[in-house]
Amino acid sequence: MAQTNNSTEPIGKTLNLPEVKLFYPIEQQPLPQVVGQEVAPLLVGYTRDIKYPELEAVGQWDTAFNTIQVWRALFKTEAAAGMHVYFSDVRLGPTERLFVYNPTKKAGYKTYTEANNGLHLASDTITGNAVMVEYITSNDSRELPFHLSEIGVLIGDKTNKGFGDAGDCEVHINCSEGNNWQKQKRGVARIILKQGSYTYLCSGTLVNNTKLDGKPYFLTANHCGQTATSTDYAQWLFYFNYEAEGCEKPPVEPSYNVLNGSKLLARSVSNISTASDFKLLLLDDNPPDNFNPYFNGWSRSADASPSGVSIHHPQGDLKMISTYTQPLASSQYTSNIDDPDGLYWRVYWSETENGHGVTEGGSSGSPIFNDEGLVVGSLTGGGSSCDFLTSPDFYGKFNVSWQPNGSTDSTRILSYWLDPLNSGVVSLQGSDLDTTNLTAWFTALDTEVVVGETIGFSNSSFGNITRYEWEFEGGYPQTSTEKEPGEVRYEKSGLFDVRLIVYSNTDSDTLERQNYINVMPLLSPNPGNGYFTISFGDIVPEDIGVRVFDLFGNEVDFKLNQINENQLQVDISNCRVGMYIIQYTSGQLSNTFKVNVIK
Repeated sequence: MAQTNNSTEPIGKTLNLPEVKLFYPIEQQPLPQVVGQEVAPLLVGYTRDIKYPELEAVGQWDTAFNTIQVWRALFKTEAAAGMHVYFSDVRLGPTERLFVYNPTKKAGYKTYTEANNGLHLASDTITGNAVMVEYITSNDSRELPFHLSEIGVLIGDKTNKGFGDAGDCEVHINCSEGNNWQKQKRGVARIILKQGSYTYLCSGTLVNNTKLDGKPYFLTANHCGQTATSTDYAQWLFYFNYEAEGCEKPPVEPSYNVLNGSKLLARSVSNISTASDFKLLLLDDNPPDNFNPYFNGWSRSADASPSGVSIHHPQGDLKMISTYTQPLASSQYTSNIDDPDGLYWRVYWSETENGHGVTEGGSSGSPIFNDEGLVVGSLTGGGSSCDFLTSPDFYGKFNVSWQPNGSTDSTRILSYWLDPLNSGVVSLQGSDLDTTNLTAWFTALDTEVVVGETIGFSNSSFGNITRYEWEFEGGYPQTSTEKEPGEVRYEKSGLFDVRLIVYSNTDSDTLERQNYINVMPLLSPNPGNGYFTISFGDIVPEDIGVRVFDLFGNEVDFKLNQINENQLQVDISNCRVGMYIIQYTSGQLSNTFKVNVIK
């Protein structure tokens, strides 16, 4: 549930009630040793179980205004940056209130009402080493409609754990580097996650699905709470809009929005050397309108993005942005060797106008975006920091997480959840669910075909659309006014644009993908006796270049004959039986054919 203040203040902070002299001591707990896990999230605290007989002894009932019953219990520990309260079986009545606050501080409290009822509830952070739980009711029975299960302690001695902890090189999201990423940032959140008796920091993002229904799917990394239970997930806290208003660290911690609770839907296997390290959650509640949420789009293309950003919460601090200006590289985790079958994107961060954004503990699970503003991976880890600006980081590939090894197990794949329509789209635009906005968006089911073949297109535009206009350069049909245009046939080779315009009664939006469809010439016969015909379906380009190689990369001699204005013949009949590579180039085109010479 969303946690917000209510107009009713805690009576214990405003009236001269008897002092709560007894308190429940929270003992310090040793920190765990990370054993048998390749990567781990940033540890920030621990929890202690509450023993009910002892709680009854320290909890205190008082009466206010002759009719209001007030129950308070005070919890203290020796040193803490902050504290959390974990409730269970919450059953508040319509007029009842539950408050959590630091009794030694004048300002700041968290309010809970019947809207927060449920099996589990975790309070937001209360700064300091003392926390008061206060329940007010007009019921004379003096029975508590909740249980206190645990108290969480944030380690450290700072007033605000996380706030101000990020390295000096980091770049705030509302610096100029974030100007083009204002939509995407609204989906990214900080996580305080619970796993057993310890708490950790990670990052993640809301993601869109093909139904465009605003289901609160949330993507992060599997190593964030790798062994968390369903009860743990129900007590995770998700912090939205936790960011500086401008480009500098503010003097005091800014306000934010927080949601409580989630359910695990799917995740990768635990071994990051054999999996892409992803986790998909379903938040227990939809982010309210006042959160201004954005459900980020994604791409499951295997193509490496030439540039983009990551948006994250390093050290649990305010929202930051890191920028890359050289293409992502495909590799295995922590490897500096390119591997086209790699499970991870390797990224090197760039210096920008206001710093040199990197990642830190707490950034785990954060999204990396491609140059089209779409999520293409989730952070596992790496060596970058403000001390090591040029060390790479590694993001589990979204396209690998989509359907690893062709799996159909819904608990191990993203496709089952994020493409419930079985549309087969390769990418999906983000959405804020505002139907007054109009967005043209489509993907081709394939972008590379041979002359004479057809391509299907998937339309995922959204808004109050009244009309569609498609244009297929080099295709047949050349135009369409249908929402789903069906199959388009390409009869000549080349690189071709596709354009879609969508209209509402008052507006329009256009998406044009330039050089989107690569139509390769048809080569035949294959296998053949050494004479291979390349059919272009159109006049042979004047700048055509042809080369032939054997499988060892050695260039071999051949003859090039023009059969007619649309066809060339490549003659390698003098070559021995075996496999060869025919490569041709023309302008921006470069294609290769593997041919088999038989005698």
